[in-house]
Amino acid sequence: MDYDFKVKLTGERERVEDLFEYEGCKVGRGTYGHVYKAKRKDGKDDRDYALKQIEGTGISMSACREIAVTEWLHPKSHAPLQYIRRTE
Repeated sequence: MDYDFKVKLTGERERVEDLFEYEGCKVGRGTYGHVYKAKRKDGKDDRDYALKQIEGTGISMSACREIAVTEWLHPKSHAPLQYIRRTE
């Protein structure tokens, strides 16, 4: 990937750390990463959010299927998929 493009993209991308408070709130670990209980930093609502941090430099097909199923389950579930974060 072009270095300048990567720097620009990184600067434009919203960072989950800027949007949510979740440090020290790990609630579990799944096949593809860790799950954290989180609250919005901007105070727009009081709801609890579940953040799933996917590990690895690429997303496997199984992880993609899990994301697709999570999206499909909404509105049946109480936890709609809103953000995806990948660790490197």
